[in-house]
Amino acid sequence: MALENLQPREVFHYFEEICRIPHGSGNLQKISDYLVSFAKERNLEVTQDEELNVIIKAPGTAGYEDKAPVILQGHMDMVAVSDKATDIDMKTDGLDVTTDGEYVWANGTSLGGDDGIAVAYSLALLDSKDIPHPPLEVVITTNEETGMFGAAAIDLSSLKGKTMINLDNEEEGVFITSCAGGARIYSHLPVKRQAFAGVKVLVEVGGLKGGHSGEMIKYGRGNANIIAARALLEAAGDADFRIIDIKGGVADNAIPASATAEVVVAGDDTEKFAESIAKTLAAVKGELEVKDPDVTIKVTKESEQEALAISNEDGKKALELINVMPDGAQAMSASVEGLVETSLNLGVLTTSEDEIVLEQSVRSSVETSKDYLLRKLIILAESFGATTSISGKYPGWKFNPNSALREHMVEVYRKMYGRDPKVEAIHAGLECGILSEKIEGLDCISIGPDMLDIHSPKEKLSVKSTANVWDYLKEVLK
Repeated sequence: MALENLQPREVFHYFEEICRIPHGSGNLQKISDYLVSFAKERNLEVTQDEELNVIIKAPGTAGYEDKAPVILQGHMDMVAVSDKATDIDMKTDGLDVTTDGEYVWANGTSLGGDDGIAVAYSLALLDSKDIPHPPLEVVITTNEETGMFGAAAIDLSSLKGKTMINLDNEEEGVFITSCAGGARIYSHLPVKRQAFAGVKVLVEVGGLKGGHSGEMIKYGRGNANIIAARALLEAAGDADFRIIDIKGGVADNAIPASATAEVVVAGDDTEKFAESIAKTLAAVKGELEVKDPDVTIKVTKESEQEALAISNEDGKKALELINVMPDGAQAMSASVEGLVETSLNLGVLTTSEDEIVLEQSVRSSVETSKDYLLRKLIILAESFGATTSISGKYPGWKFNPNSALREHMVEVYRKMYGRDPKVEAIHAGLECGILSEKIEGLDCISIGPDMLDIHSPKEKLSVKSTANVWDYLKEVLK
């Protein structure tokens, strides 16, 4: 095993076990069943519901039997992103994890530290025989990354705990105490196809950093879907072509790092088309010189052919819609410096035979602002002839000014680290808001170890930070 020499050994053992099981959102039967088997093998109380959520309960250790239960919470799904060079099929294959002793990563794919590390911490605690802890109620939800559907469906009526430690944060020493609410909006634009003869050309946008569309949106990184649509729209003024297919992104909550478009260009206009794309690339590189400097747009000419392509009118309409859609940070918080208040991300763009679909993630820490932005997107999309639908709406998580859990965790942190932690709100969504509505008076905090570039093939998990948070978590539970 690649991680067997890392400390804490028990945590990295279970993290690597998890990485060997495909567990991208929507592909969770095996990982859910693994958790159930883990609990049954240790004679722990376990439930698995229709959404594949898993709850595992363990009694308190000696001397802690009568303490109030503590809920540990995370999600079992990951954003499954791979680069083009890998031959790993993330629906069927495990991850190729490796380490240099400082970081852990997966070759060619995202790592799933978000939120596999929460599951690993929880399993290591449940499996331990010498770590003192109160009764534990471990809640592992499903499909958090695609809309918090598991958290929305889970029944927590059997839980007795009123304090919850969410393990879905990516920065050691930061205590998250509130977060944004969000929703997903889908815009379906109908298109008609016609035969068009010319040179088939492949346009590929790449080289972008991507990343989590909550935490990374403030950096203004390039969105490959929008760059691809922009390049084609600008080329439409110089060359005659038709779109066969345009697509990009893997999840609405991940900033798309790549996108592709297949087009058919009238034979005499292929050079003009390539020259126009080059001009757009130069402009985009200048605009993203600091934020995302490695952006590329590659143009590959293929064979001459007649293709069933999207009509000129419908293709132009689609490109215009994508280009006029707002994207990125829309408003900053007036009360928390540097915090994005409202944002959106065109995370997934797909094309079928008769429609182009835009999938966007909308976030805001102000509920009315979120709803207002959704209304704007509906008006805009429908003005172009698209139909819209909304799913995965989840509430924000409000700050609790009287949190006994926060006071305890700050005190423990101060004793261990010799300094105070940062107590913050984040723009990303957490399940704490949904779960707080299910358990009256729930007191919760979100923590976790340092991770870099989550939701991307560049994702890394800090080994030292993982150990630090493990030691801290054990101390908090004493």
